Amino acid sequence: MAATRTTTARKPPARRKTVAPRPVLQWAAAGLGLCVTLGSVAVILVEAVQPVRPVALSVRIESVRQTGSSRIFELKVSNTGSETAAGVEVVGETGGETASVTLDYVPGDGEASAAMAFPIAGSAAAPTLSVAGWSAP
Repeated sequence: MAATRTTTARKPPARRKTVAPRPVLQWAAAGLGLCVTLGSVAVILVEAVQPVRPVALSVRIESVRQTGSSRIFELKVSNTGSETAAGVEVVGETGGETASVTLDYVPGDGEASAAMAFPIAGSAAAPTLSVAGWSAP
């Protein structure tokens, strides 16, 4: 019997893949993403540890205009507290006349605008303004 030889195909030598160096733009984008992420986390942490300041409302007259038989007082209500005030009621009185306006809300550390009308026949003096009340949202 004759011996048969079997040959196996040899594998070609493994080629080393060359890895191209990362482009500078890719590193810059990754660095920018890291800075934005760390900055966002820092802002959230700083806000989380700030003490809560209660609602502190004040009201002032921004401008006055006359329309028909009314004087319109443009008001600005400011909240220097960190909590939001909802249903803010502002009352004004001048010359025996009383008017009120209710604002849906005044945000914490923010402002809201409103207008109040008084008849021209009343006193020409600016009204005495006060915040009558508000509620927690």
